[in-house]
Amino acid sequence: MAQEEQIIYYATLCEQLYNPKSPNEREQVQKLLEYSFPTFADEAGNGIASALAKPAELENCPLFTIVTPTDTASALRILLENSPNPYVQTFCLSRLKQLVSSQFSIFSTDTKLQLRSFLLEYAFMHPDLQPFIVSQMASILTLLTRLGWLEVEEYQDIRTDINQFLQSSMDHRIVGMQLLAGIIHDMNATSAPRNTANFRKAAAGFRDSQLLGFFELAIDIFNNLTLRSFLFEQGSLQHSCRVKRRETNVHVIALADQENKMKDATLKVLIECLSYDFTGTNLDEAGEDIGTVQIPASWRPIYERENFVDTFFRAYREFSQPHTAQVLECLVLIASTRKGLFSSDAERSKFVSRMMQGIRDIIITSEGMADTDNYNEFCRLLYRFRAAAPLTEITEKAGYAEWIELIAQFTVKAFQAWKWGLNTAPYLLGFWSRIAQTMAYYQQLGEKNILKLEHISVEITHAYLTANVEAVPVRIEEMLDDPLENEDALIESMMMLGQIARCNYQDSSQTLIAILEPVAIQYQEVINRANSSLISDEELRSTVEILETQFTWLVYAIATFMGNRPAFLSADDLDAIDGELATKVLQLMDVYQALQNRPNLDFLNAKLDIAFIYFFEQFRKSYIGDSGSNAVYNSLTEVYGIRDQGLMLEIIMRKIVNNLQIWRHDVHVIYRTLQLFNELASGFSALRNIRKLQTTQLVLQNHMSSDFAFAGNEKHRQNRMLYYEVLCKILFTDDNCQREFYEFMRPFDLRLQPLLLLNSADAFRQESVRITLQDVFRDLRGFLSAIQTRQNFLLFFEWFYPEYMPIVFRALEAWSPNPIANVLLRFFAEFVQNKNQRLHFEISSPNGILIFRDMSQIISTYGRHVLEQTIEADNQKYAYKYKGISICFSTFGRCLGGRYINFGVFWLYGDKAINEAFDIVFRMMLSIPIDDLMGFPKLTRSFFSMMDYLVHEQFTELPSLAVETFLYIMQACEQGVQSEETWIRSHACSIINHICTYVIQETEKIDLMRRASTSSDASEVSTASRRSSTSSPGSHWLLGYLSQYPQVLLTLFTSIFGLVLFEETIDPWQLSRPLYALMLLQKDRVVEYTTEVINRQLPERREFLTTALNNLMEGINWTLSSRDRERFSQNVSAFRRKLSASNIALLPYTFS
Repeated sequence: MAQEEQIIYYATLCEQLYNPKSPNEREQVQKLLEYSFPTFADEAGNGIASALAKPAELENCPLFTIVTPTDTASALRILLENSPNPYVQTFCLSRLKQLVSSQFSIFSTDTKLQLRSFLLEYAFMHPDLQPFIVSQMASILTLLTRLGWLEVEEYQDIRTDINQFLQSSMDHRIVGMQLLAGIIHDMNATSAPRNTANFRKAAAGFRDSQLLGFFELAIDIFNNLTLRSFLFEQGSLQHSCRVKRRETNVHVIALADQENKMKDATLKVLIECLSYDFTGTNLDEAGEDIGTVQIPASWRPIYERENFVDTFFRAYREFSQPHTAQVLECLVLIASTRKGLFSSDAERSKFVSRMMQGIRDIIITSEGMADTDNYNEFCRLLYRFRAAAPLTEITEKAGYAEWIELIAQFTVKAFQAWKWGLNTAPYLLGFWSRIAQTMAYYQQLGEKNILKLEHISVEITHAYLTANVEAVPVRIEEMLDDPLENEDALIESMMMLGQIARCNYQDSSQTLIAILEPVAIQYQEVINRANSSLISDEELRSTVEILETQFTWLVYAIATFMGNRPAFLSADDLDAIDGELATKVLQLMDVYQALQNRPNLDFLNAKLDIAFIYFFEQFRKSYIGDSGSNAVYNSLTEVYGIRDQGLMLEIIMRKIVNNLQIWRHDVHVIYRTLQLFNELASGFSALRNIRKLQTTQLVLQNHMSSDFAFAGNEKHRQNRMLYYEVLCKILFTDDNCQREFYEFMRPFDLRLQPLLLLNSADAFRQESVRITLQDVFRDLRGFLSAIQTRQNFLLFFEWFYPEYMPIVFRALEAWSPNPIANVLLRFFAEFVQNKNQRLHFEISSPNGILIFRDMSQIISTYGRHVLEQTIEADNQKYAYKYKGISICFSTFGRCLGGRYINFGVFWLYGDKAINEAFDIVFRMMLSIPIDDLMGFPKLTRSFFSMMDYLVHEQFTELPSLAVETFLYIMQACEQGVQSEETWIRSHACSIINHICTYVIQETEKIDLMRRASTSSDASEVSTASRRSSTSSPGSHWLLGYLSQYPQVLLTLFTSIFGLVLFEETIDPWQLSRPLYALMLLQKDRVVEYTTEVINRQLPERREFLTTALNNLMEGINWTLSSRDRERFSQNVSAFRRKLSASNIALLPYTFS
């Protein structure tokens, strides 16, 4: 009776868990169930954790007695066996999976075998399980198999387990195939980081020993399904027929249901087998339509069967949806098979011919093409087949001419029916672009085939462009998704179209012009009517929107046509065609800009302007530079007088300037415009050409003009920085540009000089001053970021410093810690950054010292204000506190690591600047809780970067350090080594390694002096003293703190050694460097810790672990020599490999 009460109670809880009345109820029920069925796992899902506190709701409730993970498994098994409730099944299986994942290593072999046997028996005894329950069961079986593949021999014989289902009733066969599909899928799934090595070995072993057998099994069942040779039975469903006159109909429905389930399960097995990761590379889904399927050679006999390919095409004709789409998915994978699989060219030829025949039959009959899933999969089939079959191999087959013509007709119809297959165009374009790419390399195609493909390429180009141009009014009217809004996907498709067009470039370009000209004529007519006031504004706006959107498609097409120009292989006649196309674009741009000059700026079209930018990018790539051609300028010379690159660059610059003037509110257009500007300014020769242009000179002379409307909009903050970054590159193109530099900086002088006259914090808090500060220092930061040479930096330095530094001081005093202060801090952080050694002053120059003094004053001012405020709202912490502190950390770190400041001068003469800098940095550091420090990524990175510089440069030179600061740094380092981000972990390890190395060296000095002091040789004392540091090594505060707080080193050691022992995701080399130094400092603790770790493991693993840990210390002389360090790192890596190869996951242990 007690067990019945338990079953009823937990069944009720499971129903409440999946059908809660409120989120709170679900959370409460989940806690009850987790306590009742503990997995004894920590939050990371591995190891043993302490017991949970018993919820009050479970008092006087019928609970299972659970002490160990094995007890939990038994309790879940009892619950499963006694309750057919799907909610109970779902919970038990999900909990069981968590238990197996975390505790598999401590289960006995008998427990592992019993658990697997129970799951298989349960599935066999309940053939009516819901598909999602079967999927869960398959997932647990796979997890057991992957974890125990190398350990439990019985796990490697999955075929025997599945055969028990296949030799029974039809319902059992269906469940068996469903389990098999789930097992193959999960065996092929991406491995969990903790068990990556073991899971890969299991996947490879499964592939080599089991997968072929399952594929043969699925093929045999599939053949029987297509031949309808299976005798389906009504089975257990027959008892539900209560009314005799309805019994026959129910019987038929049951049989059809069985057949559909078997088809679905069998096709899933086939798909999983064919998509298995045969090479062990785990390609992501993004690459699934690119790679070739690397079928093993052992599968060759199946592929070379006479009816192998034909069976799938026959199944496609006879099956119904959704099975037809699954059949096509199988064909997609089969079509991608590597060529080397086949035993001879004759067998490969048969395979290709059968694929071509099957594709031909589908196109002719249009069988299943009314279904979107079938349609999409068929387009994928075309693309993948062409990707795997060389063009020469296809053209030599009988019926090729008809086959390629049918695909061309299908493609044209597909483009015309663009609503039907919205995502199919890239596959079809990919099919034809691959043909176009190979035509240039295969001369043996024959003239007839080449002419045919050239003709088809023109048809494809015409169909695609016409369809998209004509679809514009429909898309606008019905408010459908516009492909122009996804520029990356659009360009990818258009580039494939450009490759197709290059097959017969002359005719394709004429087709494009023929589509463009009617639109251009209509566009001009509309503008003429508008100028004559013969059209209303509303009608004008709607008509212009349609026409300009159509133009956008055509401009992108022209751009990609040019972008596909083969460098150094193009002919003058083809370049002349590009010139004609470029002329059309410039003519369109003239008309478009004339329309923009109308008083109403609603006629601006962002998509068309971005298309113009893309066109200029492609023109620059193909025709500006060393690979340029004069033929492209033939048409441009006739119409516009553009005879060379310089004049074309002038046109491009005018467009850039025009965009900067009119696109005040559109961030993306301005960004794309500045990207083009930046590309033009990339490269030495390009920079010189841009620098000479009249338009460029005007921009440099009027860069802060109000005509550049975008600069007055706060949305363009990042764009303004990019703008001045490009201008800086152009300005410093010439070596002797001192006069031009001061002229360029004159507008900054005009905005900064009035600020020098402000002498109070209130004056700096005016709104107009805030805007000026924000704009000027953001612009200067962008300008400064592009300076790469010492000569150019000194120009800027002499202009700015020290004249305008008081503005920074006063503004920070007035605005800190308001976010406006971050703009000033970021500018100064860029100012002190010594990239490319640009801050290299003369040896007699005091500039480095002066910069550090000013840096000290800046971060002290900001730090004082930020520490005075109290911020309680979590959503304001970063913006109003941590962001500024992060910048201060970065600035301080850059000064420490820049190597242009002589810090010895500050310590020697007792300059307060260095003490104030360290003091405020440490105070700001202590104001940040450790959780917040590790919780804000930018703050974390700046902190560890600064600390790495500090520890390597000045940490040991500090005369003293507050104990709370020292403990905070050590705690942060402990958190840092456990970070998942490699960059942070690397810096944390470097900090710990340097501190420990210093402590070891100082300790050795103390020992040396101690031994020297007991020697009778006075000269030895003198020598030892001279070799020691200026002050007595024993007096250094770092050694004192480590003696006072011995748990610091112990905690760091256990954390790092624990990562090496228990975690598989951490790079052991990184951790080995600080670990070696920590072990040198506390050898006795190392022995104690390793002994406890060994004792915590299962008895049968202790001998193995003892040997592995002893090997960890093999060949080590326990010195700081590079040889010992490197040998220890190698031993650590070998230790981790040995654990992984032996499939051992150690039980974690924390040393107390």
